[in-house]
Amino acid sequence: MTKIHSRLIWVILIALAVFLGYLYWQQQQSPTAGRGAGAPVAVSTAKVSVKPMIRQITSLGSGIANNSVQIVAPASDFLIELNIQEGKQVKAGEVIARLNNVQQLARVTELSAVLTDQRRQLDRLQNLATTQATAQSLLDEQQTRVNTTLAQLDIAKAQLNELTIRAPFDGYLGLRQVSQGAFVNAGTVLTTLDDLNTLKVEFSVAEHYLADIKRGMPVNVTNVAYGDVDFKGEVSAIDTRLDPITRSIRVHATLDNSDLRLRPGMLLNVKVELANIPALQISERALIPQQNKQFVFVVNSDNTVNRREIAVGQRIPGWVEVTSGLEAGEEIVVEGIQKLRPGLVINRVGAR
Repeated sequence: MTKIHSRLIWVILIALAVFLGYLYWQQQQSPTAGRGAGAPVAVSTAKVSVKPMIRQITSLGSGIANNSVQIVAPASDFLIELNIQEGKQVKAGEVIARLNNVQQLARVTELSAVLTDQRRQLDRLQNLATTQATAQSLLDEQQTRVNTTLAQLDIAKAQLNELTIRAPFDGYLGLRQVSQGAFVNAGTVLTTLDDLNTLKVEFSVAEHYLADIKRGMPVNVTNVAYGDVDFKGEVSAIDTRLDPITRSIRVHATLDNSDLRLRPGMLLNVKVELANIPALQISERALIPQQNKQFVFVVNSDNTVNRREIAVGQRIPGWVEVTSGLEAGEEIVVEGIQKLRPGLVINRVGAR
């Protein structure tokens, strides 16, 4: 009985293997088997078209004033004048503050009087020298006294001017840090001055884009405070060194900010347009990668498909450039690729 059972089991296994082999052979001979002979495959298709291919860099940047300084006291003394109206626009050369300058004024007055007297004596000696009534050595000594006093007067005037603090450039005053009449030490911050009419944006670009980015390239900037409003500018400077840790390079862009909507310190979303050229493009979903090659399914006039090798170029999110293998206007399969084989008939359920 045991031998009979063993033979029966082997017969069943052999019959099952033959049946499975037959089914596999039938499937290979007829690709549409299992779906019904000639049953169309539902897919989504799209036309190959020429579109602008915009390559861009996105980065986060920080706003920086075109010019920015802290206005500090140059010496230790009392503030006798303070012209700081917070947020006010000032012109270059306008007086912002003045320290106590009584001593320096007196010093300048004194040296001016001494210089006037010494020059009068020098003129008298020069007149006597024409009549040989005075020695040349006396004339030289007096000339030295005049030169020394003149130098001292120049120093005194410079020290007097330092006590008057003026705006170094056109800009907007910040918050006032001291009050008039206060005694301040040298280096005490009185306020800030920022040139806001032009705003700089500092951001970093990966080393990969170093050969692409150039001065003058257009830049679009957005900020959460203004939603989708685009602020336009251009790349103005590229650093000469890369950061050895992040392998990125710092870039500056300048924006017109005459409406003062953007401020230094803002977190800004930066987009730099590297290229904007027309190119033959298809959706990345249509690609069938095999090893180092790319294929797509092209729809024929009789609604059958065939697989075609193509060459691709640049990529942008969701799209890829086709450099050869397709022509504008041809129809390709975008969705449902996994169900296709060459020669199958398709049914369009989502043509684009």
